[in-house]
Amino acid sequence: MINRTLIRIRVLQELFAYYHNPGKQLAEAEAQLTTSNERTHDLYLYLLTLVPALTRFHQARLERRRNKLLCTEEDINPNMRLANNRLAQAIEASATLQEFIRERGLIWSDDDRLLSKLLDEILASDLYKEYITSAPNTFAADAKFWVQAFSAYTFRNEELDEFLEGLSLYWDNPLGVTEKIEVEDKVDIEEVDEVVAGLKGTEYYHAVRLASSPVEIEKEFALKSMRKAKPDTSFDEVIIPAYKDEEDTHLAAELLRTTIVHEEEYREIINKNLRNWDMDRVTDVDMIILQMALAELLSFPTIPTTVTLNEYIELAKIYSTAESGVFVNGLLDSALHQLRNERRILKF
Repeated sequence: MINRTLIRIRVLQELFAYYHNPGKQLAEAEAQLTTSNERTHDLYLYLLTLVPALTRFHQARLERRRNKLLCTEEDINPNMRLANNRLAQAIEASATLQEFIRERGLIWSDDDRLLSKLLDEILASDLYKEYITSAPNTFAADAKFWVQAFSAYTFRNEELDEFLEGLSLYWDNPLGVTEKIEVEDKVDIEEVDEVVAGLKGTEYYHAVRLASSPVEIEKEFALKSMRKAKPDTSFDEVIIPAYKDEEDTHLAAELLRTTIVHEEEYREIINKNLRNWDMDRVTDVDMIILQMALAELLSFPTIPTTVTLNEYIELAKIYSTAESGVFVNGLLDSALHQLRNERRILKF
């Protein structure tokens, strides 16, 4: 699912690319944004298919051991609890996920080494031992096992995150960092990597862990669907759509377009509310965040003012400088006061 936090992150990223590519057209930016959101929802669906993929991998292991020349009693009569897991069977039978696999061609069996590592981590856990020895033989217990296994082990595995990041440019690494540097002069875009490398280890370099990255958000939605699964209904019933409602379906494109079209108007408001600060000193990311916030305040009447303020202050803290949260908070507070006095804020 693409929630509003994720929508804002994707719009911010696309606006940054748009403003740093003078030849880029609005229509091109909108198309790129749409693709970005679609691929992010793909990640949610792909994560759900990991449950049957690991289960099939476990079944194949058991079968290979049963066919060895020298078999132990455990090889011949293994514990089949996980191999017969009902949640895995329900997800495997999902028509939505089967269509997703056909259309996108994303299957986990392409990397047996990763599946082996993820499965070994689960099988070595006390959670697995308890599941196969004392958990009730019910659908609910089967679903609970996978939710707990993913929460405690699989979704915390760094190798899984690196694998996902390598599959798609749109799937950010949740264990990665946002790197920030403090410099006196604006760095040319082609020189950023070199400058960042040179400042590592100094007081001018900061690495911030992204606790709410797109991939972390999609993991939570995958777990949410697994928790909602029921034995008497199709798993398709609990698969979350890409967007919550019709309004969110169009929000990303409208926010992007409004921010770009009204850029001059928003910059005038920002300039008017700067205190002892020159416009040229405002960082590119802060400027984009402020413009997006003003777009929401002025053109999206169903989004509460407090939500807009809180969301963009948090974006500034994560994606910009150490002082940006305070700066964005102060400027938006001043701008909001101005706009209310001018009766330009209309909220339902």
